[in-house]
Amino acid sequence: MSFTPSRDSNTNRASSSSNTTNIDSRQNSKPEPEPDPDPDPDSTGIWHAFVPFGFVAAEVGVLFDFTPIAVGGLVLFGRSIAGVLVEMRFVRGPMYLLTAIGLLYALVGSGLIYVFGGSAGAFELGFRGIALAVAGGVTTALAAWRWFETETSADPGVGS
Repeated sequence: MSFTPSRDSNTNRASSSSNTTNIDSRQNSKPEPEPDPDPDPDSTGIWHAFVPFGFVAAEVGVLFDFTPIAVGGLVLFGRSIAGVLVEMRFVRGPMYLLTAIGLLYALVGSGLIYVFGGSAGAFELGFRGIALAVAGGVTTALAAWRWFETETSADPGVGS
């Protein structure tokens, strides 16, 4: 009688035949591959570089009273934060996160405009409020465009 122990601690089975078969067929099976393997898990995307660039561009736009640069920097900052979180797999896609960031921008910007009146002075918080409110609208529109693009196409783009 040959005794073949199983890998399971609960069962030990004995086989009395000379032609023994593998009792635990799972040990010979190959593990299932990951559903979405990452080609290079050690590499990072470009979004990390855009986080400080967007922040600096927003502050330079505010410093020199150039609204398009301030708004563009804030939109780039929000989109790069969403890109980093998608890349780190904290969120599945950037649409809802971009919407939340855009609404946060709009809410804080509207509050600053309400308190400081949208004029220069008091550390230019009114101007920053205008830039934040406009950037909130643009970021929310960007999120809506990404949602529309994803819903209407069968093959979503990169980063969705």
